[in-house]
Amino acid sequence: MKSFTDERHPETNDEVWILEHESVYTYGVSTDPKKIPTHLSHPALRSDRGGKITYHGPGQLVVYILMDFNRASMKPKEFIVKFQSAIHQTVKSYCKDAVLNEDEDGIFLENLKLASFGLKITRKGSYHGAAINHSMNLDAWKEIVICGNPDHQAIDIRSLGISVSRPKLVAEIEKNLLLEF
Repeated sequence: MKSFTDERHPETNDEVWILEHESVYTYGVSTDPKKIPTHLSHPALRSDRGGKITYHGPGQLVVYILMDFNRASMKPKEFIVKFQSAIHQTVKSYCKDAVLNEDEDGIFLENLKLASFGLKITRKGSYHGAAINHSMNLDAWKEIVICGNPDHQAIDIRSLGISVSRPKLVAEIEKNLLLEF
């Protein structure tokens, strides 16, 4: 992502990558490495995105948006609002009570976090993005303070009793991104 963004030219097409990671903890630039638990069950990697420590793993859809928002005549804040709105609309398609909490950089159902945001904004565009908990093993979340807030717990769409296939969720993400951008 970083190389793609660093090497992009004015004519480089924007891209959206939707994928799943192997199990890994990542933490952003605002996290003090001394506050990372020492006995995690998966590797912890520093990232150049914003945000605190989070977990990525199978069953979680990660949406990386690599966009030249300057070319689209968009200010960074407008870009962030549109991206968060697209992901929020996707989650709300399946969980009507899901709330976008901009202060906590995520989508919640009360104190249960369904999706996280961690973007990197540069002069050339954006990278990193969002993670939607779809149908994952939630045990790894118990090893960390989710995004720096001890009151939060992780939840996924499946645990809410909602059945949606990965391809259907991906199609909803794509549709909502196209509506916003």
